[in-house]
Amino acid sequence: MAESKPAPSSSFVYDLEEDFFDRFNLKKVLELGKGVSGEVFLTTSTAGLSRKLAVKIFSLDEEHRELNLRMFTTEVEIMRSVTHPHIVPCVIAARCPDYAALAMPYYPRGDLAFLSGKQPPAQVHRYMTHVARGLYYLHRRNIAHNDLKLENVFVDAQNRAHLGDFGLALKVKAVSRTALASGVGCTQDYWPPEKLAAGPHTRIDPFKVDVYAVGIMYWALVSGENPEEGLDYLSKVTNLDVSPDQRAIMKRLLATNPSDRPNASELMKLMNVK
Repeated sequence: MAESKPAPSSSFVYDLEEDFFDRFNLKKVLELGKGVSGEVFLTTSTAGLSRKLAVKIFSLDEEHRELNLRMFTTEVEIMRSVTHPHIVPCVIAARCPDYAALAMPYYPRGDLAFLSGKQPPAQVHRYMTHVARGLYYLHRRNIAHNDLKLENVFVDAQNRAHLGDFGLALKVKAVSRTALASGVGCTQDYWPPEKLAAGPHTRIDPFKVDVYAVGIMYWALVSGENPEEGLDYLSKVTNLDVSPDQRAIMKRLLATNPSDRPNASELMKLMNVK
C-alpha cells in the first residue's frame, strides 16, 4: 500500500506529525543565514532529485510561538496569493510539532547585502528595476512589503533580483491606503523621515515607506556604504558618481516629504521599466 500524504490545510500549509525534512526527503547542506524567526538552510533532495531549495525554519517554542506562527502564516499567504517573476514563490509550507518550515527556490548569488560593496551603477539600476516590477505588482494588490532591505532581495544565477521575506507584509485597506506608524517600517535603518517623526497612533502611507526603502537600497549599492537610521541621504546622493538621470531617480525616491515620492506606478515610469 502506498504511503498516504498529509493533506494540506485550506491555507496551503501541511500539518505534520513528523519532521519536515524527513517527510519531504530533504537534507540540510549549509546554513545560509539567521533571521528573526530562525535559521535558513540550503537543502538537497535525498530522493535523487537535483533541485536545491532554501528552507526557512520558524521556531515554535513557547517563547516565540505566537509571533513566529503569525509571521509564518503571513509569509505563506502572501507568497501563495501572488505570482510574479520577481517575487520569491513558496514551494512547500508545513507546521511540525516544534517548528514551521517554508521551502523556497535557492538563489545562488545570495541577497543584495551579500553583493554589497560598490556596484556598477548600471547593474544597480537593473536590480532596482526588478524590485520596482515586483513592488508594483504587490502595491496594485494593496500589499505593502513593509521590510524592504538589501537582505530581503535575492539574486538568481541569471543575475535577476527577487523580493522575499514577507512575514511582516501589510494588507492595506484600499480606501485609506494608510496604516498605524507603529506597525510600518520594520528595520530602523530603512525608516523614512515620517516614520522617525511619527507617534505610535499616527497613520502613514506604507507604500511610500516601501518606495523610500528602494531609494536607500539604490544608494547603498552604488555608494558601497551601509544604511543607517536618520542619515541625510539626499545630501549623500549629491556626491555620487552616477548619471544625472540616476541621481534624479534617487532624489525622488528619497524625498523627505512622502507626497513628493513616486508611487509604484510612477516609479515604473521614472525608472523606464517596460
